[in-house]
Amino acid sequence: MGHYDFIIIGAGASGINAAHQVQTEFPGARYVVLEARDAIGGTWDFFKYPGLRSDSSLTSFGFRWRPWSEEKEIAEGAKIQKYLEDSAAYAGIDKHIQFKNKVTGAHWSSDESKWTVEVDFDGGQDKRVLKGTYVIACSGYYDYETPLQAEIPGITDFGGVVVHPQFWPEDLDYSGKRVVIIGSGATTVTLLPVLAKTAAKVTMLQRSPTYVLPVASASGLVRAVRGSLPKRIADTINFWQSVIVQILIKMFCFTFPSLARRLLINIMAKELEGSGIPVDPHFTPRYNPWDQRLCICPDGDFYKALHGGNCDVVTDHIETVTKSGIKTKSGRNIDADIIITATGLRVFILGGIDCTVDGQRFKMEERFAWRNCMLEGVPNMALVIGYTRISWTLGSDVCLRLLMRVIHHMKNIGAVAVMPVVQDRASLKAEPFISMKSTYFLAARDTMPRKGNVEPWDERKDFISENLFVSYGRIGTIIKGLEFTMGLGDGQGCQHEKYGKPNGHAKGHSKAD
Repeated sequence: MGHYDFIIIGAGASGINAAHQVQTEFPGARYVVLEARDAIGGTWDFFKYPGLRSDSSLTSFGFRWRPWSEEKEIAEGAKIQKYLEDSAAYAGIDKHIQFKNKVTGAHWSSDESKWTVEVDFDGGQDKRVLKGTYVIACSGYYDYETPLQAEIPGITDFGGVVVHPQFWPEDLDYSGKRVVIIGSGATTVTLLPVLAKTAAKVTMLQRSPTYVLPVASASGLVRAVRGSLPKRIADTINFWQSVIVQILIKMFCFTFPSLARRLLINIMAKELEGSGIPVDPHFTPRYNPWDQRLCICPDGDFYKALHGGNCDVVTDHIETVTKSGIKTKSGRNIDADIIITATGLRVFILGGIDCTVDGQRFKMEERFAWRNCMLEGVPNMALVIGYTRISWTLGSDVCLRLLMRVIHHMKNIGAVAVMPVVQDRASLKAEPFISMKSTYFLAARDTMPRKGNVEPWDERKDFISENLFVSYGRIGTIIKGLEFTMGLGDGQGCQHEKYGKPNGHAKGHSKAD
């Protein structure tokens, strides 16, 4: 049985960053990264569909401790996976990763102040048990094994090939074929221009439209800054300009939704001129910008494909799938050789791990999330979730740095466990802690942790506010809502004490509520 100070679940971007935070903040700490697959990269190693790429700037998506240095800010998945792999090797993190180790259970014992983590090795051929003081769950938010199941009438009657992007067949030949992509999200916007290069016909079939914003894949400003300033200064400037641009766009959309909607529709209308595809009804969403995440297309590749003559957009509902294609409710028949069901991901927080606290299983949907990082009533475990509207890693990095400050405080006061506790549950208005209105998030509303309407249980702030809070906030404010279990220091077990506004010393006197 292995014993560790930190057990990190997942070797994607968040897991690699978690490992870097641990070894930087706690040199000499014993840690392990458990990865269910056989490679580093998470999302960027798992998905194999054509055109896989980022949908935010890699300048802000990349690690602060090893900034993205490629020219393209919107990069293909293989390059991102290589960047993550190289970053892990650069920091020596790769030596701590154990592949083909799928975590199936995590069980907390208050008597031991330890987690017991159960692992299936190599597809269940062997089972392992590890002990750890802290568990940092960096397994993302979707189910790797099962996509979101959309109800598509008659899909089993189709005589061609049905593909979900989550499980793209390596040998799928779409050249010269008639392809229908069901969906209008980021995956569809990514797939269409790539498939259109060799397919006979590509039809995007959507129930409702989305916003698709053309952006430059490489920034002239980033290139100019890199070429004229020392690397460290250039990286800092480029990081913050990327962050600020994303935040300003988000703030503009939330503050002036009607104006933002008009501007985006005008941009899309201009891109569609001459394509024969009208902006209305195909690109006039019913929702305001950023109620769902904006789709982007690098260098306008999506719109260029729509001008190519072999692409079409159909906004309609499916009546049924037939042997030869799809019949819509308006009576239109769309012939197809291949149907791609780009209908979204199944949100799956904690990756289906069986979790218990002192033998009691807990339901995630019944727990409030403390600062979007820990779960109410669950000791010494962090749930690392990034931002969903801007670069994911900005949010996951804030979460990890917050955790490091809490653990430093624990060491200062001699605590062996920390747990979020809601003092006045009746006063909190419970809602899913991810508020986006994308279909797959709405489908998972009843399975996600809750957020409240008061701090520290409320919704995430913007990155600048959270970054300042985590970097410079008073520890007494940061630990609001946490309870600490103190070690006796004599090997006899633990005693429970609550701390309120510590001043860096080991003495405290009240709960941190």
